[in-house]
Formats: sequence, structure tokens, C-alpha cells
Amino acid sequence: MKKYFFYGSSILFSRGLEYIVLFIAPLYLSKENYGSLEFYKKLIELGAAILTFGLPTLILSYPKSKDSKVYFTFIALLFISLLAVISAPFLAVFSYLFLLVPIYFHSIFFNNGIFAPFILTYKGSNFASVYKGLISLVFYAVVLIGIFYSKDPDMAFVYVGYILSPILLCYTLFYIYKKNIVLNKLKRYWRLFRQLIIGSLTIVISNFANMMFLYTDILIIKILSDNAAIEIADYSFSLNIANALMLIPLTLVQVDIEKLKANLNYVVLLRKKILFLVAASAVLLVLLFLFLTHFYVKNYSSVLYIFLIILGAKIFQSISVSYGAIIIIEKLFSQNLFINISALVINIILTYFLYDQLGLIGVALSSIISLIIRFVLLVRINRKVSLKQ
Repeated sequence: MKKYFFYGSSILFSRGLEYIVLFIAPLYLSKENYGSLEFYKKLIELGAAILTFGLPTLILSYPKSKDSKVYFTFIALLFISLLAVISAPFLAVFSYLFLLVPIYFHSIFFNNGIFAPFILTYKGSNFASVYKGLISLVFYAVVLIGIFYSKDPDMAFVYVGYILSPILLCYTLFYIYKKNIVLNKLKRYWRLFRQLIIGSLTIVISNFANMMFLYTDILIIKILSDNAAIEIADYSFSLNIANALMLIPLTLVQVDIEKLKANLNYVVLLRKKILFLVAASAVLLVLLFLFLTHFYVKNYSSVLYIFLIILGAKIFQSISVSYGAIIIIEKLFSQNLFINISALVINIILTYFLYDQLGLIGVALSSIISLIIRFVLLVRINRKVSLKQ
């Protein structure tokens, strides 16, 4: 029990550091710089989601022996490195080649990269907790230094990748050298790796569609807006506060996932917990928004209505988490893919047209409409699962 608490605390510690940075940034940066900071952060995270290709989940679930974990992670490292090389020309065409190093850093070393699940399965939860805590502390400390002291504070999430990557990559190469990789074993694990990648394409595409949904708003604002940096700042400020709501369902579902696997009926009690905590937290977040915009960041007070709509969207997204978990537990991957792609396509279409008519309020309305539709689809499939029991 202590191990789970320790590991869970490291996740909350990491997310807490992220929120500290995202709340401090608007206090010290102009809207233009804050908007650019958020845009680069979102692009890096999206790029990392593409490069990792669902590998963290495979590393967490597939390898059993110590040997297989090392070889599997090494192949994943080579695979991501190859994808990074292939993606370089595409980034160069859009003048974003400078993001390749921070994207690579996130894909390998940061909390959603391949090293975190490798350390968790190879060294155990305590060691993984220390790694998550340390990498997060150093990462966000460097980001804050960049925000406070850099001539280009909007590049803080870019610079940190350039600073930390060489150090961690050198250690990684030394670690691999010590493991004495055998070519015959490497070939054998490569064949298994290839089969798993092909077999898990549905999950990979579904996860990517889900990630794209989170960043569609910012990307469309960037493309369509005549004043993109300021509008991204306004929207991101509201989004970052509302996103805190997601910590509740994600934490509760992760903690109780084994109970759900053993007894799907437990989901009824879990959903009551989530609904109560989400409702109470939503009220607290509204008060937090009013407090911050009244006393500290008054130039964001004009986005109250945008924040309230986004918060409504996050309420629907929060109560959807347990429904999505049931679909994954029941291995309904094709249905999950259909739901995620449908929500993404609907959100893109609505955002494109409603932004032209209503500006940022239109973008926020697109999110809540898409998430309500997604929630309805999830409920319908969950009802079919219940009927089969």
C-alpha cells in the first residue's frame, strides 16, 4: 500500500509542479509571450505523442523478464530515434525543426516517455517514483529559470530539452553499453516488437486521436487567428485551470483499476465518487479563477465566460473517464477508436466554423458539444456491456 501511495504521490508532485509553472507564467509574461509559451508546449507534447507511438503502454504491459525489458526498451529507443530522423524534414518544411530535440526528450526521458515505464517495471515503483520526482523537479526548475531570466521566455519549454537531453542521452548510452546487447537476442526481440506494434495499431491510433482532441483548439486558433499569441494565452489560461478537474477521475480510476477488472459492478460506486468530487472541485475552480483574475492577473478577467464553458466541457470529460475505462477493460478497441476519431472530427469541424462566427467562445462551445457527444456514445456502449453481464 505504501508503494502505491509513494508512486501516486510522485504523479501528483509532477502535475503540481506543472500547474505551479503554468500559474506563475501569466504573472510574469505578457500575453504574447505566454501564448507562444503555451503553443510551443502543446506542439512538443503532441509531437512526443506521435514519436512514442504507444510504446510506453507496450513496455508497461508486455515484457516479463528482466532481459526482455532491457531489449524491448532499447528497440523502442531505436524506433523513436528513427521516427525522429524521419520527422525532421516535415518539421523543417513548417519551420519547426528547432522543436525536434525537446520532442525527442519528452518521448524518451520525460514522464510520458518510454523510460518511466521501463524504470517502473525494471526497478520497481519506489525507484520509478524517485525518477519521476527528480526529472520533474529539474525540468520545471529549468523552465522557470527560462521564464524569469531568458531573453526569449516563450522558448522555456524548448530550451529545457536542449539542456537536459545531452546529459541523459550520454548516461543512457553508457547504461546500454554496460548491458552488453547481444545481436541474436536483439533480432529475436525485434520480431516480437514488430508484431506487437502491428497488432496494437488500433490502440495507437485511438490514443493519438484522443491526444489530438486535446490540442485541436490551440492549433486551429494558431492557424485562423490574426492575433494568435494573445488568443492562445486567453484560451490556455482558462483551459489550464479547468484541466485541474481531470486529476480527480484519472487518479481514482488508476487507483481502483484492479477492483474494476475484478468486478465491473464496482464502477457504480466509483462513478458516484467521481461525480461528487468533480462537482465540488468545479465550484472551487470557479472561485479560484475569480480570485486570480481579481487580484493577480486582471488582464484575464474578460475570459470568464470562456472559462465557464471549458469547465463545463471538462465536467463531461471527467465523468466519461470511468466509461472509457470499462471499454478498455472489455477490450472493445475498435469501438474506442470509433468514439475517439468521431469526437476529434466533430471537434475540428465545429471549431473551424464556430471560431469564425463566435471567436474563442465558439472554440469552447465546440469542445463541450464534442465531449457531450463522446459521453453519449460511451454511455451507449457501456449499457451494451452491462446487458451482456
